[in-house]
Amino acid sequence: MIRSLLRSFDTALKLHAGSNTAPLHYSRRLLFSQYENRASPSRLTSSGTLGNNETDNDYVAYHQDRETGTKARVLLEALRERFRFTDAELQRIISDELVHRSYRGKSLTLTMDTLQLEGVSRRSFVEYPWLLSLDNKRLELKMQLIKSMDFEDINHFVPFLRLTVPRLRKLVGALNSERDAMPQRNRVYYISEKLQVSPDIVSKYLSKRLFILEMPFEMFEKNLQHMIDYNVSPINVLKDLWAFRYTPKSVQLRLERAKRAKKDKIMPWMVRCPEPILQRSLKLSLDELKVLGEFSSVVEYLAHRLGFSTSEAKAVMDKHPQVHTVRVTKIKEVFDYLLDEAKFSRFEVAQNPRILCHSLKTTKERMEELKSHGCRPSSLVILCRSRREYDKFLQTWISHERNPQSVSEG
Repeated sequence: MIRSLLRSFDTALKLHAGSNTAPLHYSRRLLFSQYENRASPSRLTSSGTLGNNETDNDYVAYHQDRETGTKARVLLEALRERFRFTDAELQRIISDELVHRSYRGKSLTLTMDTLQLEGVSRRSFVEYPWLLSLDNKRLELKMQLIKSMDFEDINHFVPFLRLTVPRLRKLVGALNSERDAMPQRNRVYYISEKLQVSPDIVSKYLSKRLFILEMPFEMFEKNLQHMIDYNVSPINVLKDLWAFRYTPKSVQLRLERAKRAKKDKIMPWMVRCPEPILQRSLKLSLDELKVLGEFSSVVEYLAHRLGFSTSEAKAVMDKHPQVHTVRVTKIKEVFDYLLDEAKFSRFEVAQNPRILCHSLKTTKERMEELKSHGCRPSSLVILCRSRREYDKFLQTWISHERNPQSVSEG
């Protein structure tokens, strides 16, 4: 009985399948074609407009650079379009090592747009081209951290975007902890106000020496005040922040010693240099003051030794600008030798001020060598020439001394 039931059921299935084969295939084909029509992207007509299936507002162009990276040409065009950079500025950005290494692997234009929306300025992109190479996901986290601070302009803190997320989180936490302790809200603005320097310049240097933002405020405040009291240039303070790692008492002592030595320019390195170097520097300053005597500048001293007016002496020094960097103690030694021992006139020295920059030891050696061959140079020029040119002159003089007739005939 069961067998007969199974046989009749199987027969019924075969008859039903046979009668519905064609409609089933047709319905499947219709079903899949409907899904294909829905999934297929809209196409542009030959006139550049969209087909009947989609309106202009629905069409979104596909940018491959958003997926696989940015071509250099695409990046350049985007930079020109958004900021109107000059060719020199574009070259600076594109030639940055991180930008050059990153643009093929990710969309730098997307990062640029994100930063621009956050308020990052044209100047910041030129100053810090590496901003374009930042990872978008990490950039979001970094921007959230910086926004947690009370700032006037996002560009004041752009240099800190180069830090890792954990390092930036620690730094922002330290800055925010002092928010109520000072009217400037954080140390960046505090330093900016005390030194009278723009906050973005302060951040530029502090981002390389983060310990300044995390060291005890009392120690930092005292050292900064010492720098200001002893007239250390603000830009020199920012360029050499290592001096802040010393105790305020030792900082003040070093700066006071430099002041007593009449140093015309007190530098932060005087705080942190070894004692012998400081002693030598202070001794040189005292020696210079002794040489200058009643004269207030090297130009006045030079005018006195040459018998010229101050303006004439300055014109002599301007003929060879390196003279302005020579210590007055060396200038005195050169004058003493040339005018008193070698018996050159002040006009001969004035005609060739380069001699004041030349090694006095080499000058003496050459003068003695020429003197041994009976030669007194008619000009100081040969004493300043290169070794090859000097040797050539000496050999010419010696050959002329041995056979003056043949040389003169030649």
